[in-house]
Amino acid sequence: MPRITGGCLCRGVRYEGKAEPIFMRACHCKECQRFTGSAFVTAIAVPREAITITGAMTTYSQPGGTSGLPLRRRFCPRRGSPIIVQVEDSTRMATMAGTLDDTTFFRPTANIFCEEAQSWVPMSPDMEKHPRYDGWLPTPT
Repeated sequence: MPRITGGCLCRGVRYEGKAEPIFMRACHCKECQRFTGSAFVTAIAVPREAITITGAMTTYSQPGGTSGLPLRRRFCPRRGSPIIVQVEDSTRMATMAGTLDDTTFFRPTANIFCEEAQSWVPMSPDMEKHPRYDGWLPTPT
């Protein structure tokens, strides 16, 4: 079981725990592009109770999403680093891979929302490609 540690740019928010990843993926949706200010999000989902977070975060709640439940995007209030995305009432959370202290174990297996991907982003032929989300991953629990 990997030890997962990481945090924001200014180190005001930190997280740690041990967990087997539920999934590792890249999301190319327009909302994730805006959240990161980049072409996509890389995220590792773990059970929520497996990770302890210290420091204050700001939360932006986005109504709806693919599940119909509000999506909580959490970030550092001082430097703006995106840290976590979580569907309301879900037992899992997605930590932004770029905030991991050790990214060597991170290997995304799928790209989602490929229909919204930037045209200049190459995608590995070794990874699954999905035009949207469409429930192909387990529903939030």
